[in-house]
Amino acid sequence: MIYDNVVIGSSISALGCILGLLKSKKKILCVDGANLNDITTDQNLNEKIIYCNQNLPLKNFKFNKKSDHNFEPLEVLESKSFGGLSNVWGANSLRFLKNDFDEWPISYDILKNYYEKCEEVMKVSHFNDDISEEFKINEKKIDESKLNLYSDFIKVFFSEKKYDKINLISGFSRVALNPDAENCSGCFFGCGHVFNTKDYFKKLIDNKDIVYKENLNLKRFSLKNNLIELEFDNPNKEKILTKKLYIGAGSVQTPKIVMNSLEKKVDLNITESQYYLFPCFYMGKDFNTDLNHHTLSQAQIVYKNNIKYKLGNVCYEVKYDQKLMNLILEKRFSVLHKLIPNFIKKRIFVITCQINSKYSIYTAKIRKDDQEFDIFENKKNKKKIKKEISEQMKILGKNFNFFSLNIFSKLGNFGRGYHLGASLPMLDENEVDQKSFKSMYTKKNGEMAQYKNVFIIDSSSFTNIPSGSVSLTVMANALRIATESLND
Repeated sequence: MIYDNVVIGSSISALGCILGLLKSKKKILCVDGANLNDITTDQNLNEKIIYCNQNLPLKNFKFNKKSDHNFEPLEVLESKSFGGLSNVWGANSLRFLKNDFDEWPISYDILKNYYEKCEEVMKVSHFNDDISEEFKINEKKIDESKLNLYSDFIKVFFSEKKYDKINLISGFSRVALNPDAENCSGCFFGCGHVFNTKDYFKKLIDNKDIVYKENLNLKRFSLKNNLIELEFDNPNKEKILTKKLYIGAGSVQTPKIVMNSLEKKVDLNITESQYYLFPCFYMGKDFNTDLNHHTLSQAQIVYKNNIKYKLGNVCYEVKYDQKLMNLILEKRFSVLHKLIPNFIKKRIFVITCQINSKYSIYTAKIRKDDQEFDIFENKKNKKKIKKEISEQMKILGKNFNFFSLNIFSKLGNFGRGYHLGASLPMLDENEVDQKSFKSMYTKKNGEMAQYKNVFIIDSSSFTNIPSGSVSLTVMANALRIATESLND
């Protein structure tokens, strides 16, 4: 069977791509390694959260773990489920800042309209705050009705802010959350209010807007005249060929598919934005502890000007989730956690930050021989990050009236931030020396330089991985790539 367009995956990148391709009215096949009826979460699971080898939590869901006691972050990224990682994501949907694109062949302005379309799909709201001012959000796009879903803690937290906008910007978190949600206090454990691509995909399938084939793991592709032939790990009776192929299998699986497709295999590098977590204690005014609020990120703060060491924009997220915090305290202190007074517990919150992959502690290589990871640690970057972020946290503490419990802080190991990519970086082909550049890359339009009509639509094609959440930009860029490819 010959298709006009084949999209690999069912996560955010695949959805963004399909929304762009639907305009063509041509047949679209979506191929997914998971089962349409997969239940990624299990109500009968004994533990609602699981912990990685650094004792950092994740919502429990079905995936292959080598250990019964904890998990490795890469095991999550290698998992296959209908809806992909949108089943367990934190719904953070902040745009990248303009200067995050400085080394990319595309600019913020090119993505702006695609950002707006994806925010509409994912129900992301904007508010009257510094973030909207930074991005020059149209007043008609600002809707503060969703603020009733935010905790009283974060409203009091912002009421005491005092800072110079030259150095940082802050605002209520941009999250993909249904504005009709009520009494929402279990977002981390899974709820129906957080945007999930599988619900959207089911509508596309039911309406016959796309053809969907499940349980097919793409192994490699090959060019056959003017067509692309697909080969799968598992048996498939139907021979599938396509005129255009869009790969959104995820930051770990996509480069492996490309490696398998090369006549002469090469190692591929992969980077991630560095993850850092700080438990904090709020010292400001008292606040209501009513739990009927969403427990995704409550606020986003971007530190734009570094103090001692160059790290680029550093994106911080403020998280306030008392249900989760009680479980973490119990894990950390066992029965002793009951001795902590409630008036102390209620003031404990978490700040996490992401640091651009250019300054990350870790980089990795996917080996061509066995597709396993070699992970490399940059100890100089580690020292710089600790010193710079420590200084930034001190300033944030003064500006928002809290102090960080540094003794319990955690620098994430490789993969823990889940924001990986740049293994097939998007470059300006006019600036690439074809003779000296030996790695794989994609063009500005998302098409692989070495393979005509093969497009990389997930974060594998990012030039680097900026700080903050990548999901909205992944979706917006996939929508852009698909829309532009219709003109070919």
